[in-house]
Amino acid sequence: MQDDGWGVLSHTYRHRALGHIGLTEPAREGDARLYVEANRHGAVEGDPLVIFDEETETTATAVGRGSDSSGEYVELEAPLAETVGSSGYVRYPESLMREVLERTDDRLESWGLDVTGFVYPYGRYDGLAEDVVRERYPAVANHRYGGGHNELAGLDPTAMRRMYVETDKASENEIDAFMRTAADESVLAIVGAHTQYDTLTEERLRYTVEAALEHDLAIVTIEEALARLAEL
Repeated sequence: MQDDGWGVLSHTYRHRALGHIGLTEPAREGDARLYVEANRHGAVEGDPLVIFDEETETTATAVGRGSDSSGEYVELEAPLAETVGSSGYVRYPESLMREVLERTDDRLESWGLDVTGFVYPYGRYDGLAEDVVRERYPAVANHRYGGGHNELAGLDPTAMRRMYVETDKASENEIDAFMRTAADESVLAIVGAHTQYDTLTEERLRYTVEAALEHDLAIVTIEEALARLAEL
């Protein structure tokens, strides 16, 4: 794919959500579960975690995840040593974030691929993860959910947005309107989709490409787009 002109962006091995995720209930001393908005951090057994709010920070180790009548939760190896309020969050330690990115890129590069940017798993970009990612990558394709039109004036390549084009995320009329705006305004337009889902059909992919071409838009990698903008 790279030889055919595709760009390769890092996305973390084992699809770890780097950004923090909010607690939905207080994480009390002695609890062995964290109730959270989404239990992404429980996906990999043995991952270290940081649970924190404005006043308190404590650590734990994930051993699993699930859901019950109270919502989604992350299962912990041992009970919490301190209490963190419901306004708190859970995230990975900075050291694990850096290790994940380094291992991911090392694997991609060992296959002869050039890593030209980053895509946040699950769109989780909040907090410390943003600083870590900005230090390592020149471009991010999904720093904000939705939109997809990135103003050229003052463009920050590490904070760009994309629009999903799967059939359950956008209609053909919405794709047409998106491409029309991209052609009429000074923006860098990014679309995204997940090929493992049935909602990205061959017909939808073809429709998206043809809609771009009908508006005389150049279809390029993010690396190529930023290189062209740097020449303006």
